[in-house]
Amino acid sequence: MSFRTKLLAFFTLTIVAAVTLVAWGVTSYTRRAFEQLDRQRTDALVAQFRREYAQRGDEIVHRIQGIADAEATLRMAMDLNRPQADASQYYNDARGIAQTQQLDFLDIVADDGTLISSSEWPARFGYKNDWVGSEPDWNSQGAFLRRVDLPDTVELGLLAVRTVRVGEKRLFLIGGQRLDRNFLATLVLPESMRALLYRNLEQGYVLSALSDTRGQVAQAELFSPLIAAVQRTRHEQQEKIDSPSDRGANSESFNAIPLMGRDADLLAVLLVGSSRLDLLQMLLFIRSLALLVGGGVILLGLILGWWISARV
Repeated sequence: MSFRTKLLAFFTLTIVAAVTLVAWGVTSYTRRAFEQLDRQRTDALVAQFRREYAQRGDEIVHRIQGIADAEATLRMAMDLNRPQADASQYYNDARGIAQTQQLDFLDIVADDGTLISSSEWPARFGYKNDWVGSEPDWNSQGAFLRRVDLPDTVELGLLAVRTVRVGEKRLFLIGGQRLDRNFLATLVLPESMRALLYRNLEQGYVLSALSDTRGQVAQAELFSPLIAAVQRTRHEQQEKIDSPSDRGANSESFNAIPLMGRDADLLAVLLVGSSRLDLLQMLLFIRSLALLVGGGVILLGLILGWWISARV
């Protein structure tokens, strides 16, 4: 191999290595910066959800406490405390009170757990409610997540319980609101991000239980492994989800945050997704620019190397 050829090869390899190293460095830095920004945006959205969740819970507690403090409720408790009291006369009271207080659920329960009135399922009058009597001091408790059985379905409710005590007996007031896509609509989502809610009220993975602000999520089957991981570990999980129809062009990074009930049971999963389209477009631009610059510099290097070697 002639000296001129060796010199040309040296110039070419040096330039290719330099361009490749710079492109790799810029790509790595861009990816890390994007992932850090994505993590910050996800944390901010989760914090916003928790604030809205706590505020909604405080509002529900305030409304139930207002019902407990009402004079009509006290009269009801005193009347039901009498021997041979007729609880059936209060059969429809819960529905009217719930409408006034803008509550989706409201149950009035006697001291022994007997359901006196229900806004969401009036036909359950007389049924026993066992769990409400297990807590000695509901008035110091905040709102919590719980399954709410309805005549034809099961809902996820953010509930609060307050008691009215007359003598040795208590009257329980259990009320709250649905936690569904309408709650997600209260969140302010940054561009290229979205929030989903999976209601974990049945065994396994149910496609219809995953929703966003517009209703049921398209291609909900893609989220099955992520939800299964949260169901198994009860801890936050992260996964990249690619849409098969887009061949990875519209991939998203999802963080799945478990939402636990009062009894430490997994009742819902909040999914915060961030589109990776901006990152993919930026990386594609960097690679294209590196190829363009590298090709130009290599051509210039070949000319310069040939000119120098011709004069050595």
